[in-house]
Amino acid sequence: MALRTRNAALLAKIETTEGVDASPVAGTDAVLVENPQISFNPNTVQTNEVTGSLDGRGPITGGMTVQITCDVLLKGSGVPGTPPEWGKLMKAAGWAEVITAAAVPAAAEAAASGTTTSLTLAAGASGTAQAYRGMPLLLTGNPAGGATSFVADYTAGKVATLTDLFGTALSAATNYQVPVNVLYKPASTNIPSLTLYLYMDGLLYKVVGARANATLKLQSGNIGLISFTMTGMFAGKVDASLPAGLVYDATRPPVWKGGKALVNRVVSAMSSLSIEFGNQMTNPDNPNAAEGFDPSIITSRNMTGSCDPLETLVATRDSMAALRAGTQQVIHAFYGISVGNRIGLTIPAAFYTNLQPGDQNGLLTNTHQFSCTGQDAGAFICLY
Repeated sequence: MALRTRNAALLAKIETTEGVDASPVAGTDAVLVENPQISFNPNTVQTNEVTGSLDGRGPITGGMTVQITCDVLLKGSGVPGTPPEWGKLMKAAGWAEVITAAAVPAAAEAAASGTTTSLTLAAGASGTAQAYRGMPLLLTGNPAGGATSFVADYTAGKVATLTDLFGTALSAATNYQVPVNVLYKPASTNIPSLTLYLYMDGLLYKVVGARANATLKLQSGNIGLISFTMTGMFAGKVDASLPAGLVYDATRPPVWKGGKALVNRVVSAMSSLSIEFGNQMTNPDNPNAAEGFDPSIITSRNMTGSCDPLETLVATRDSMAALRAGTQQVIHAFYGISVGNRIGLTIPAAFYTNLQPGDQNGLLTNTHQFSCTGQDAGAFICLY
């Protein structure tokens, strides 16, 4: 009987003990993905024994790692403060999950002062540096009609540097509030491992001790996508029917339209914005382990990205000057209209590594290649 690729499902659960099957179940651990694929990387040892013949005795299969790749559509859970089902994959890729379960402050309050690019928050805000970095600020009063901006930097003195450039300086007439949100930011410690169950029309592949690398891409007029590559240890292949009761987030992904795309606080028309997580991974040698090595760990990260805004006059946006001077600039996007399914991507300090003029349907473009700089602060993904 032929097996079909469409009849597939992925379950993922964070492990209590690295490399020990966490037994994910359909009701709580299903992750809605596209294009799930599995591949194997056996360490095949070639031997060269002399046998009295031109033929040897054949290779020996050593330890083996497994990779599962899939694409996740970028969307929220639909419930503010509730992580999306793909959040556990982000954790295994070295991103910390920060949940702001209640708005800060509970009711919007007046700021202490402001400028065209910053706002000094008042008594209801935290005095902890970077407490709100990557999160949205809902602004009312000034500017008239209200606005949403994001925090690119936040000091212990409660000064929030914003992703936007306002035409009129913000002030004590500006009321602000941080809404309930779920934030993902790079982490260097406490990176969990996953147990993955990949069902494929009657087959079940089990993988333990998995950690991930990924690429995020936004496309104008289209949906955002995160492509994950998860490396783990093979734990078995058995015959198993697709589990009953698969539960997924009910939301549909928002489209990148009617939002913002900013390069150095300048509104910039572009077709795409992407970041490569850039995780370097290794499997530590360990003859005590079943495969001769331990589950993969993330040893370093080099996060990079690119975007392709339409070219402008130097007076509007002078990225070349920033490249030549090594000046770091904010790159930001946000979109979505439904609460719990709005998305913000903030790169607080993009360091340009190259600028490439191009053509898009007869229009000049300027592809920005950049490094996402900052310790555990290269980029932030917020759902609110």
